[in-house]
Amino acid sequence: ASLPNYDNPELFGMHHNADKTYNEHSSRELVTFLCFFQPSYQLDSGCSNQDAIVMEFLIHVHKTLPAQITGPAFMDLMPEVQHSFLAGADRPPSVLIEKGYLQPKIKEAKQCTPMENVIRQEVRQFNKLLAEIQRDLKTLALCLQGDETMSAQIDEMYQAILDNKLPKPWREYSTTGDKPLAEWIQTLSSRILFMQYWIDINQEGTVPYQLFSLQYSELLKDREEGSPPVAFEDLIKMSSAYQKNIKQPVERVPRSFWLTALFFPQGLLTAVLQSHSRVHKVPIDTLTFEHLVHPLPSSREEEDKTRANTAGLTPAMWGYPGPDVPESGILVHGLYLDGGRWDGSNVVEALPGKQTTPLPETHFLPVQKEQAKLGEYDCPVYRTSERCGELDATGHSTNYITSIHMNTEHPPEHWVTRGLAIICQTED
Repeated sequence: ASLPNYDNPELFGMHHNADKTYNEHSSRELVTFLCFFQPSYQLDSGCSNQDAIVMEFLIHVHKTLPAQITGPAFMDLMPEVQHSFLAGADRPPSVLIEKGYLQPKIKEAKQCTPMENVIRQEVRQFNKLLAEIQRDLKTLALCLQGDETMSAQIDEMYQAILDNKLPKPWREYSTTGDKPLAEWIQTLSSRILFMQYWIDINQEGTVPYQLFSLQYSELLKDREEGSPPVAFEDLIKMSSAYQKNIKQPVERVPRSFWLTALFFPQGLLTAVLQSHSRVHKVPIDTLTFEHLVHPLPSSREEEDKTRANTAGLTPAMWGYPGPDVPESGILVHGLYLDGGRWDGSNVVEALPGKQTTPLPETHFLPVQKEQAKLGEYDCPVYRTSERCGELDATGHSTNYITSIHMNTEHPPEHWVTRGLAIICQTED
């Protein structure tokens, strides 16, 4: 008997969806190769049609992205500066301060919390990226108008925009894989929206500040059975008077965190452990995370979430339907199982044709290491489906984030062969 032209993935212990994934990658590479040879042409007016496409993109970016993110009041706080190297002097010589070699000793400076430090670091990274985008697009616009000479770098950016690819200068700041440029811009806009909400709940006078800690479950307590559902448009307009009997959390943070929005999500997880360590007076090196994946939402909960999305709410916003925010730890949303699915209590085999499935909100609970109830499979969490990265200056991977301990009825070796992992974003 003759051998088949293609081997069945199950012969190697892989799911039959692996064949589908391979074909999708091959098709994507072929389309990319064909687009490279797509010809260009001129309009009758003499103006390049490509120039019009690029100019339209510049206008779209200008309308979609802000010039900068305005950070909260604690962005500019300076920590206390000690000057022990001056042999115990109460304050350094004024000439050193005037020349900028030393900072004056601050007696009453407010110390930022670990979560506030995450905001400060993330806002700085976002503003660096936005400044780079604004600078490059301004130069490109001047080149299109004939006011400046187009350099080789700007010419590469021009071609990348036409090919719907991420320009090389922006790739340094990219944390969302090799997405098409239009999708990358939309994702960046959503990431900025998440950060802006986190900032707003710490800024007095904003609507998110007024509605902070207003959970959807609180709205349902006084609702009679059979009464019409809560209008999310009215929820957004509600005043803080509703929150008189609602317990305020220790810190003003989003209801749920979207790891894709952050440049350095490992810093967020460390900040959660630091906050828990300070509150409970325990050493941080004795803590770890216990991961509690919530059950699958009911049809009624899915309807509530659909209406919330239509009203402009996101899972990060207080008042969004879903599990109540825990008193300790954080909720994380926007994760996907790649190579399996969650049945409500365990990881099970993926359905045919569905390589990735959404993972319900997951509770990252700080606990003592000896008290942690860990699942059978240590599932790695990656930013993208590429699952590869490099070590950055901090010694962390640019792709791998952490691992989530998950319950499963199969031995861990089964899922290692299957290549099961959690990713923060899909390629669709």
